[in-house]
Amino acid sequence: MHAIYDELGGSDGVRTAVTVMYHRVVADPELAPWFDGVDTERLKAHQRAFLAAAFGGPQVFTGRSVGEAHDGLAITDDAFDRVVASLMTALADLGVAKEAVNTVGERLEGMRGEIVGV
Repeated sequence: MHAIYDELGGSDGVRTAVTVMYHRVVADPELAPWFDGVDTERLKAHQRAFLAAAFGGPQVFTGRSVGEAHDGLAITDDAFDRVVASLMTALADLGVAKEAVNTVGERLEGMRGEIVGV
């Protein structure tokens, strides 16, 4: 499972991808309201740890479950799709191989039910 984490560039690659993704997400007028008043630096740190663990890197994520973290946020399918697309575009722009980007998308798609509408 380390292949995805390594393909993303390890911790530096995950850090860069998360930074690029959140830059795009908070600039998106459809997504920005979900991040009003949110400590995005803290959120990015959680996201880096979560993605590193999810993609076979260090298992340092100790946060809430995906469902708990998104409970009550009324996230829509469209918002989920936009965030996933932002991450996948960031990865592609950073030179991650298309196969790895697609694998990331598939893994995130598997979490839709824990994130959308909970």
